[in-house]
Amino acid sequence: MKIRSAVRVAGLLAAALVASACSAPDTQSLPEAPAQAPALPDSPVKLNILDVSGDLAHMKQVIENYKAAHPKLVSGITYETGSPADVAGKLAAQQAAGRVSIDVVLTGIEGLSNMRAQKALLQLMPAYKSALPELSSQLTEAGSVMQKAGDGFGITDSADPNGPLLTYSKSRVGTPPTTPEALLAWAKKHPGRFSYANPTGGSGPANQFIDALPHMLGDTNPDDPKTWDKTWAYLAELNKYTGTYYAKTSESFDAVTKGAIDMTVTSGGWDQQRHANGSLGKDIQVAAFDDPQLVIEGRYVTVPRGVEPEKLAVVLDLAKWMLKADQQALTYALHGSGFPVKGVTPSLAPPDIAAVFKKYGRPELVEKLQQGTPIAPMAGANVQAKFSEWNEKIGSKK
Repeated sequence: MKIRSAVRVAGLLAAALVASACSAPDTQSLPEAPAQAPALPDSPVKLNILDVSGDLAHMKQVIENYKAAHPKLVSGITYETGSPADVAGKLAAQQAAGRVSIDVVLTGIEGLSNMRAQKALLQLMPAYKSALPELSSQLTEAGSVMQKAGDGFGITDSADPNGPLLTYSKSRVGTPPTTPEALLAWAKKHPGRFSYANPTGGSGPANQFIDALPHMLGDTNPDDPKTWDKTWAYLAELNKYTGTYYAKTSESFDAVTKGAIDMTVTSGGWDQQRHANGSLGKDIQVAAFDDPQLVIEGRYVTVPRGVEPEKLAVVLDLAKWMLKADQQALTYALHGSGFPVKGVTPSLAPPDIAAVFKKYGRPELVEKLQQGTPIAPMAGANVQAKFSEWNEKIGSKK
């Protein structure tokens, strides 16, 4: 499937989120970044990993497998979680003080764009290409798009054109809408019963929904959020009938399950994960839009500026490990069928994980999505422009 939307990654940002209000770190207080990939250390290091994208739900076992297989490189790993809107400010404070305690940030494109805007990340490619696999030949089409979107400031560890979809209560909704126009008509008849997570918080499904709309509605330049006349008009009208915007994606699913709302947006990976862990019952179903416009959802391994060279060397080796097909296959149970690297099949997964995918993978939905058009997500300055427009035209009106 041909990628329809070009990925634009700008260097300077015209608008910023809350995180971007912080001044960029004083680069003079940071150690010089190595010009090429440093050698692996002679003694093991301890890594501190910050997840601002939910990536650990998919990749923690893979990371733990690396630690177990490389005791001479890793003595221990600590994990933190945070918000993509706050991570840039947190790193900026550490970097200004010259004491960076976070070695890895697992993030989506929103968090990467925020950190890049603050000059908080090392550009891993092409400087450290020698320590990484040959991405040009190993990545799938979706993986290549996500890698390009990150502009070398991260190594993509997941990439899946799996949404937007609608998740809904079958008993309360019946037949779900399958076009944006039908969704708006349904919302008008059922005010407050549809909602989604605030996209500026980094919600993957919310951002997939918004990024797909200019393609579905026919805006003339889907790559530039400032020109989305049809999309912003549509979202402004939908806003009149939308319930509270949730802080997290998981909160929107909980709201559907508990009956606070009847419908929200989701993605294939989220749907499989939430059904597999039992948090969504049989009444909660999923539907694709007609003529699916599928925004690729993915996450990255990124490294803050100021990380010690020996730790950087281990993180690069870890990123290489995370792209191995047999390790990627371990995410079948929680991720779905989309992967950033070629050669990942259910046969590589342990039987219990393959069984979960078989039970919750929704082959009929996958078949419909395979007929859809993959679209690159907003990246760089366009992320900030989209959030600024959404806050002004939608969020501030609620």
